[in-house]
Amino acid sequence: MSVGTTEPDRPTIVQLTDPMCTWCWGSEPIIRRVQTTLGEQVELNYVMGGLVEDFEEFYDPANDISSPGDVAPHWLEASAQHGMPVDTEIFETDPARSTYPASIAFTAARQQDPDLANRYLRRLREAYATEVRNVNRREEQISLAESVGLDVDAFTEALDDGTARTAFEEDLARTREAGVRAFPTYRIIGPAGGRQVAGFTPYEDLVGTLLEMAPSLEPTSPPPIQEFIDEYGPVATREVAAVYQLDPGKARQVLQSLVDEGNVIEDTRGNGSFWMTPTGGDD
Repeated sequence: MSVGTTEPDRPTIVQLTDPMCTWCWGSEPIIRRVQTTLGEQVELNYVMGGLVEDFEEFYDPANDISSPGDVAPHWLEASAQHGMPVDTEIFETDPARSTYPASIAFTAARQQDPDLANRYLRRLREAYATEVRNVNRREEQISLAESVGLDVDAFTEALDDGTARTAFEEDLARTREAGVRAFPTYRIIGPAGGRQVAGFTPYEDLVGTLLEMAPSLEPTSPPPIQEFIDEYGPVATREVAAVYQLDPGKARQVLQSLVDEGNVIEDTRGNGSFWMTPTGGDD
């Protein structure tokens, strides 16, 4: 879908993004809240923006980043603000030299099934940010694809025959056309028109803009926390706090009570925790 040119069937949020961007990772609680309060009323799409083609030629003056080793302090600082866990060991053991291969893996998944591709993007983010897995590596991409239910043969064929790369290049063109200079950036489209919102955006601002573009939308209450974990787990503490409008301490208290009842298990990663049903999450 071309950003801002195709009329969607439903009000739509398009996130122009990158699998390895920490502020995109930090936006996951906001996306979860959108999903649980608006559900099928809204379509959620992703366009890959291409954060770093080659770290050998990259410099971010705003954060003084010119090599993968410079990213770890930035991630920790960002994590302290957005609240999503990170594990910076990846920058010592197997840092990515580009964000393009993971982005191309997402477009390979999107060619097959947009809904599974969205789950796949979440797993790409989660694996790199918190599981010390370099998701540019083919074996990791395939493992994650299998874990969300993608057809691995079709997935690898899209990587090998160039169609995923072509789709990624089309995404890059859309990103340039939209004048994107910060990730995430959102293109919000509804019956009343379209509007672009740049940067890390709180739920209230994102949905407020969406309601201006689609006034007939009716946000609803989220499901019980156990149902939320069953559907989306593993979920971070901050995601539960965001969806249920709890402070992190209260969210942890509620989650711990579910652990005590045997309904949820905790998985500590990096500087935070994830919560899932005892049968496990996506991977």
